Amino acid sequence: IVNPDMLISPCDGLLSVYPITEGMNIAMKGSYYQISDLVPDRTLADQFVDGICLVFRLQASDYHHFCAFDDAVMKKANFIPGELHSVQPIVCEKIPVYRLNRRWWSVLDTVQFGQAVQIEVGAMLVGSVNFAKEEGWIHKGEEMGNFELAGSTIILMLSSQIRRHLELDCKFHDAYYGAVEKRVYMGEGIGVLRK
Repeated sequence: IVNPDMLISPCDGLLSVYPITEGMNIAMKGSYYQISDLVPDRTLADQFVDGICLVFRLQASDYHHFCAFDDAVMKKANFIPGELHSVQPIVCEKIPVYRLNRRWWSVLDTVQFGQAVQIEVGAMLVGSVNFAKEEGWIHKGEEMGNFELAGSTIILMLSSQIRRHLELDCKFHDAYYGAVEKRVYMGEGIGVLRK
């Protein structure tokens, strides 16, 4: 049985972790994003000021299915049409791909981690996401969907309250500010909520 306070990775990929500043800026891979660049609902975006942003970059060789990181009520995904730039680091340093690329964002009202936003970002050769469930109750570890073809990104935003109490496993500490991308696997524990 998974510890209910354990934050698990929603997918295979390379993890980077970024604090969300008071100015709602997230410095990712040489580009600066405001929360509203990722989630156009400004009222919702305001709830994540001083929170934490976890970026999971999937590579072509990764398993392209993703799961719920906690028990949650999932609201229907919002689609934002856009381009399909590569999400390779060299491209992310020159082009704000997470603002320009096609993406889907969902609000999850989770049991342990409060309200969260999960964003699935399309990339070169990844034109769509297939959702296993459109909305409603989903269990931790249950499949949410999969990316078509290869490579993409999942962005997970958690509130400031969760950031204050979330203790990342020590092996992920150097993933802060994108200093190093750390390998993670779907369902792997990446941190614990210390209440």
